[in-house]
Amino acid sequence: MEPFSQHPTYFAASLEEAINTVHSERQPLIENFLYEKSALLIYADDGVGKSILCLQACLQATVKDSKVFGEFDVPHARKVLYFQMERHPDESFERIRHLKNVIPYDSKKFALSVALQGTDLQDSHSRLKALDIVKATMKEINFIPEIIAFDPIYVMASDDLSTAPACNAITSFFRVIQIGTNASILATSHTNRGIRSEEPPYKRVGKDMYGSRFLSAFFTGSYLIEQKSDSSGSVFTLDKNSQKNLEKKFSLNYDASCYCSWIDTDGKYTKKDKLDNFLKTCKNFDKEFSFKEMQDVSGLSDSVLRGHLSGYLEGHVKNSSKLSYGKLLYRFLG
Repeated sequence: MEPFSQHPTYFAASLEEAINTVHSERQPLIENFLYEKSALLIYADDGVGKSILCLQACLQATVKDSKVFGEFDVPHARKVLYFQMERHPDESFERIRHLKNVIPYDSKKFALSVALQGTDLQDSHSRLKALDIVKATMKEINFIPEIIAFDPIYVMASDDLSTAPACNAITSFFRVIQIGTNASILATSHTNRGIRSEEPPYKRVGKDMYGSRFLSAFFTGSYLIEQKSDSSGSVFTLDKNSQKNLEKKFSLNYDASCYCSWIDTDGKYTKKDKLDNFLKTCKNFDKEFSFKEMQDVSGLSDSVLRGHLSGYLEGHVKNSSKLSYGKLLYRFLG
């Protein structure tokens, strides 16, 4: 289907078809991190590394069975369009040259563009031109992306993001893009400055997403990224999760020599590892198990475990015909 050709209104037969064919669960693009037809915002202080982290996730998403940050599965290779909204593209090229030595990526499924630099979405002429640029870019690369990244978003409006007009201009643009492509939006932004503490060392505290409530309302999920106290990496803390399918909190190590980040397990098994080991043990002993048992063993939250069951474990964990004290039992098929 051509991009931007879908009619936004559903009724009668088209409504029934949409209801009957929609997935029962959001399909993961990157398990527990980014899902189809969603919008994820990651925000942080200047210099924490949000652009590098966003770039790494987008690159890894282009390869089937890749594990983003060494942890989050990519069930199917995804096509990605990455709009670098400020700075020269050489900055990203340098990072990619190092990253591709340590992570998988497919250059045929990844496109980087600086064509939107200088866009002011609060200006009607510039906004229309920006839509034309997106369409022309997709025609040039010859694919409709499943992930469209914008890094960063504050440069896309003339007013600062604390104002409603600036945020509404950006989010309305994103909505048109999503309706026209069915892509998921991955965007980066900044924290506000916070309030300077009255006690030494007089650091600013109470930092939050920089933007009005109209900005946060658009995104289905958001993460605050903070630097570790020893500067060895970063910590993602979930701020919003309207679809209940994102990892709540995770810590990453960072290697400056290759710009690569990976999950910090402190030498221990990850929650997903614990779940996989439990399932293999149950299969070996022909044992049935409950949802709560999977939770207790792995430490995963309800939403993340459900995401795994409808994601990489779909077709492998099946409902049993038996019940245990009114609770559904499962069996692992391997």
